[in-house]
Amino acid sequence: MRTLGAAEAKERLEAWRGSRVYVHFEVNPEAYLRNASATLDEVGMFGDGLYRLHLRFRDPDGLLYIQDVTEFVEDGSALVAMGLDGQNRVRQTLTVSLAPLDVGKVG
Repeated sequence: MRTLGAAEAKERLEAWRGSRVYVHFEVNPEAYLRNASATLDEVGMFGDGLYRLHLRFRDPDGLLYIQDVTEFVEDGSALVAMGLDGQNRVRQTLTVSLAPLDVGKVG
C-alpha cells in the first residue's frame, strides 16, 4: 500500500470518471456494502485534514457521501479512503476499484 495525499487521491478518482467502478463501503461496527458497481460520474472532495468525499454515479444513478476521511492509500489498483477514530482505529473505509473486489465466503 502507498499513502496518497488528498489532491493525488482526487486526481486518481477524477481519472476514473466515465468508467465502471466497484465500491466497497464499510462502517465499523458491522455494516458494509461490497462490490456495488456503477459508472463514476462526478467527484467532489472538500476539507483540509478531515475530508468529505462525494461520489455521484450513473447507470444506476446514485450518490455516496463519506465524511471525516483522514487517510488515502493506493492498494494495487484500488483507492482506499479511511476515517480513523480518536484512538487511531479504522472507523470507516471506502474502496473504489476498476475491478471487482474479492468477496470471500459468507458466514
